[in-house]
Amino acid sequence: MTATETVLVLTGYDLETIPVVHWLADRFRVVLIASRNAANERHPGAFAEAVGRAEDWRWIDDVFDSRRTVETALEWHRRFGVDHVVCLDEKGLVCAAELRGLLGVKTGQDVESAHAYRFKDRMYRAAASGVAVPEFVVAASTFEVARAAERLGTPVVVKPVGGSGSRDTHVLGNEEELGHWLAARPLGLSSPMLVQRFVDGTMFHVDGLAVAGGVHAVRVSRYGGSTLGYQGSQPLTSTMLAPDSELSALLVEQVARTVAALPDAGDGVFHAEFFVTATGEVYLCEIAARAGGGGIRQCHELATGVNLFHAHTLLQCGLREEVLAMSDGTVGDRGRYGFFLESAPTGRLLSASVDCELPGVVSCDVMAKLGQVYTGASSSADVLRRFVVEVGDEAETAELYRRIDAWCRDSLVVAGPVSS
Repeated sequence: MTATETVLVLTGYDLETIPVVHWLADRFRVVLIASRNAANERHPGAFAEAVGRAEDWRWIDDVFDSRRTVETALEWHRRFGVDHVVCLDEKGLVCAAELRGLLGVKTGQDVESAHAYRFKDRMYRAAASGVAVPEFVVAASTFEVARAAERLGTPVVVKPVGGSGSRDTHVLGNEEELGHWLAARPLGLSSPMLVQRFVDGTMFHVDGLAVAGGVHAVRVSRYGGSTLGYQGSQPLTSTMLAPDSELSALLVEQVARTVAALPDAGDGVFHAEFFVTATGEVYLCEIAARAGGGGIRQCHELATGVNLFHAHTLLQCGLREEVLAMSDGTVGDRGRYGFFLESAPTGRLLSASVDCELPGVVSCDVMAKLGQVYTGASSSADVLRRFVVEVGDEAETAELYRRIDAWCRDSLVVAGPVSS
């Protein structure tokens, strides 16, 4: 490895831009394409310092959909020779894979794999050889949605084939709810929808590294509430299971089989979600070739010592052995962690305290922007405040989440009425 190798970094996330450049700049020439929201308003000095360490950088709005991104990558490839492409944003993984193919980059995920991890119909078809998936139909119109629901029987789940963050995902419990959903949409849908049989079970998420054909530093957590709870302004919680529990072992096996069934992601990280029914049946909900959102990265790092963003960055540059050495630190008991996500408000956000001193709370961060007008959450990623907690037994953890919920109300995050 020489300092003359060049890494192209694509970012649409402000919080990830700063560390990625710093992780790479001491050993690579870094060129950066950042979307406008990457001007981290809470840390403008740190962002400016990171940009200062890049050989070249550009603002490009709609970075993952703009032809300017391709033109810029080709320009830099002619100047420097791009050896690696790094992207941590799920919305950009297909773009990054396409650029690797265009530029002849050998490290990182290729297009076939990126499509399988991004588009749920391809994901289900590939994964079905290794794990159970819900029965599903792809629908391009409301006519096809109605026929799929009739075939599968309600309740059904309807969601975009390429969606994320549970955005525009709906559980249609009966014919009346299906009718309301159909009536609110044009006959020809703007993008394909996945209509799948509803699985009545508890949802778990499984996070870790997929390196050298195996899974490493894996942790399993149980969601509390629903990932669709944002639709009713309900909080979402996550509680890590004991790594030596039977359920944890079962889901680690399931994620290993899922990763093996999908096209090779070329060393990376994963965030998978599974349903477990009351009778012990396990179904894949979905899997992504990136680190999970909410408080997943923070909880995983506390429990394993591995920063999934850092690991994903290094793996996309071919630094497999370095990441595997990092994952050796997962041996031993580092504790269990969880998170509580407070849903975004409706109205103008005027104040939001982070001074939560409840026992068990490790950190509290405001994720929303003070002074901004919100119309309520549109996805599970629309979070007002994020709490990372240390997990005790089941009763203690449930009580802690109840106390955080009460603290959120009592601390009065002021969301006044929207003014014209």
